[in-house]
Amino acid sequence: MLFSGLGFNVDDKLKKQLNTNKDMIDILINLGNNEVIIVECKTSKEKGYNKFSTVSRQLKSYQKLALHNDLRIVKILLIAPEFSDDFVTDCEMDTEMNLSLITASTMLKIYDSFKQSKYPSFPYVLFRDIVINEERILKALTK
Repeated sequence: MLFSGLGFNVDDKLKKQLNTNKDMIDILINLGNNEVIIVECKTSKEKGYNKFSTVSRQLKSYQKLALHNDLRIVKILLIAPEFSDDFVTDCEMDTEMNLSLITASTMLKIYDSFKQSKYPSFPYVLFRDIVINEERILKALTK
């Protein structure tokens, strides 16, 4: 709902085509021209999201799935309640994925700010940091 509200094309049809019994992408945003954003959501109830190696294997499987289907991955977003310092450090060291981390509360604030902005769709290039900088994005949306 949030990503649709940001003006993104949440493509459930393409997601179903890509998903396998083993690899199931949470959210797939179709940007057109065979470009996608992969979104993985974690909850505080899930154990293991605090271990980057576990999540990394999962996301790399999704990446492989998309690339195998001739899709260009513009960004992989991981949404969770919070991230440990170790998790962030491990993420920063990963050179195989274009991964950004965003907390659920930051995502909600971005959504709320976007609704007040002049943009018809969210400028996804703002998702460029490893850990999404809430203040920078909110400031950019008010310009």
